[in-house]
Amino acid sequence: MSTSIELEFETHIDLDFVEQGIAVHLIRLTASLQLQTREGWTRKYKALVDTGNPISVIPNSVWSKGKINWILSHRSDLLGIGGGKVSGKLGEVTLVLVDKKTASPPIKAKALLLDDDSVPFLIGFEDIMTDIKLVCDYKSKTSFFQIR
Repeated sequence: MSTSIELEFETHIDLDFVEQGIAVHLIRLTASLQLQTREGWTRKYKALVDTGNPISVIPNSVWSKGKINWILSHRSDLLGIGGGKVSGKLGEVTLVLVDKKTASPPIKAKALLLDDDSVPFLIGFEDIMTDIKLVCDYKSKTSFFQIR
């Protein structure tokens, strides 16, 4: 039996391009989730599904409330487009993906846990999209994670 967790599209128009007479859509795919704490689960957080990111990235204000299993004690860098980088420590979190009707079974995932909130909550490939099927069809406004 499998579980499907609905994802959401957020669509906005890029105002910088509108000023130049061009319509460019800013489309984000988001998932809702909760992190495990010592007492239960955090409130729901919204994270961007980032198929270009090798690992999840969690801001300090989110992971500091969770139960963390540290993998590395030293800081690591994650490089991005244009040579930008973020730094944090590698840890493992337990999370559940949730939508309006369903919650997934608990998922253990490695993540770069940031010292600050300079980057939004990003769901990367490792331990999530490597193990869970992502279905994304913007045209029909259908997107979900299918967990077996």
